[in-house]
Amino acid sequence: MATRWLKLFLTKKQYSYLPSRGCEYVMRACRGQRWMSLFICLVLTFLPEYVFAELSPNQIVIVSNENSYESQSVARHYAQKRNIPLSHIIGLDTSTKETISREEYEQSIAQPIREALKAKKLASTVRVIVTTYGIPLRVEAPRPSAKEALWLEDAKAWRTSSVGFLQELKYEIEGIATQEGQLIPASPQSNPIDMDERGIQALLLNVGQTIQQAHDRILKVEDFDRRKAHERVFETAIQRVNGLAGKAEMLRDLSEKTATAMDAPLTAIHRQLRSAERLLALLLDVPSDKNREQAYQMMQHHFGVAGVLRFANQEIQRFSYAHARASVDSELSVVWWDRTFAHPSGKIPNPLYAWYSARAQEPTLSLPVMLVSRLDGPSPDLAKQMIDHSILTEQEGLKGKAYFDARGIDSDQSLSYGHYDRDIRTLSNAVQKISSYPVVLENTQKRFSQSGEAPYVALYVGWYRLRHYEDAFTFNPGSIGYHIASGEAVSLRDPIERGWCKNAVERGITATLGPIGEPYLDAFPLPTEFFGLLMTGHYSLVEAFYLSSRHMSWQMVLVGDPLYNPWRGRSLAYKVKESGILRRQGFPVPPSERIIADPLQTIKKLQEERRQVLSKLSLSKRR
Repeated sequence: MATRWLKLFLTKKQYSYLPSRGCEYVMRACRGQRWMSLFICLVLTFLPEYVFAELSPNQIVIVSNENSYESQSVARHYAQKRNIPLSHIIGLDTSTKETISREEYEQSIAQPIREALKAKKLASTVRVIVTTYGIPLRVEAPRPSAKEALWLEDAKAWRTSSVGFLQELKYEIEGIATQEGQLIPASPQSNPIDMDERGIQALLLNVGQTIQQAHDRILKVEDFDRRKAHERVFETAIQRVNGLAGKAEMLRDLSEKTATAMDAPLTAIHRQLRSAERLLALLLDVPSDKNREQAYQMMQHHFGVAGVLRFANQEIQRFSYAHARASVDSELSVVWWDRTFAHPSGKIPNPLYAWYSARAQEPTLSLPVMLVSRLDGPSPDLAKQMIDHSILTEQEGLKGKAYFDARGIDSDQSLSYGHYDRDIRTLSNAVQKISSYPVVLENTQKRFSQSGEAPYVALYVGWYRLRHYEDAFTFNPGSIGYHIASGEAVSLRDPIERGWCKNAVERGITATLGPIGEPYLDAFPLPTEFFGLLMTGHYSLVEAFYLSSRHMSWQMVLVGDPLYNPWRGRSLAYKVKESGILRRQGFPVPPSERIIADPLQTIKKLQEERRQVLSKLSLSKRR
């Protein structure tokens, strides 16, 4: 109510300054209207929980399965409870199985949703897709086409030859500036074997160390002419290894040691490298025989044989589809993206992730990201229960205890096991300080595993029993929790499934999340980020999930009412901010407040821009 009331007094520009930006920004926006800015700041001071907009029913579509009465029943129940127009229910003629092929996904889910959004004129307004009981859960990896199979073999040949050439260069560099120039390096294998990803990373690291050692030896050569001769050999070798990027690195070192004489050419090279990176990404996204030939030539010139090796690896991952299995929901996050923008060959950085740098978000910001949550479980009644418990909890408050199951390990390495374990403890301490929840922290290798050991659960985060739910919990209505382990959402309906998500929903949890396969650790939201955002009361469940998730088109599934916001109006935002668990200056702008361009027009524009760039590349090559 307060938010709508404020809109009456503000211009669109002034109102846009309200969320998360504080009085200083409001004063700037209302420059020349001092009485208005002071009034708004008073509102921000006394009603902080109302200054964030919320997802509205008109921003949501519900996806049901026309081949399942239960699916349609859950969809209608949700629409009724959340006042979502019945016209926003999209019925699909799709499989009732939990796992479908990539072709089935495209033909019976993705394409019909796009067509329905166009027909209902919802393409530029809908932000959230809700999948329901009866909608498939997992998408299998596609099979390479005949052309992709040929490109895959070609990329493997490039990788093998690059490994061999890189090994030869390594031996050459080892001989630079050795004592009296007498060291003759051993010859590499004449028939180098192909390497896996780990072996390649080790080789690149080893080459880097070899370069540094040669550089250090050159600096110790006292004879001026001999040192210059070594430097010329060294520079040639570096450019063969790293291309123009290697030259830029040498100029940077020289610029640091001498004044600024090298700044201008260095800046020009950096411009070339950034332009090449964008073009290479485009050529990888739109592969063809001609584009691939150009890409490898460009890569060799700008980034040397090491760059060719990395590019070949990218192609191998892309054309083999080794990491292309995904959850239906995560794929629907990019339902508007053309296949060349969201190729199903692995995870995509999520541009909504609130802790990415602005530069990291730039390549994907022009295309809309859909927020997707699932109302599903072992039965349709349990899916409906999640909805009812969400609404009840918003009215009465989330009651119970907070349980945190760490393992007593630590690490300074970002996104490592120790990092996540420490983050669980950090959240535990913060919840104890900013809320009235009784906190139970288990900080040893022991888990909450015995029946009745964790009653009255309101919150839970823990690990690590792989896909083996331990029946220690009783969940209060509105409870939220997740277990950090692989495969915890392989199935939500199979009666013999032992994963966390299906069994927690069966026992009454209201919201959870998990992966349909092996997502790797960094796919899980950091507990402080996910729960920290939720506890401010400024973000719904689905917004907190997308703001704290690093990847899309991947394996994670959010289970629960996307609008669920148990801490709305509970005045915890200031305490969360003061606790420091979000590690941000301010709160991120909610996805519901971000203006998105019409996806249909955006796709056309991006495709035309790509066509023009590729045409220019083709013309420049002919010349």
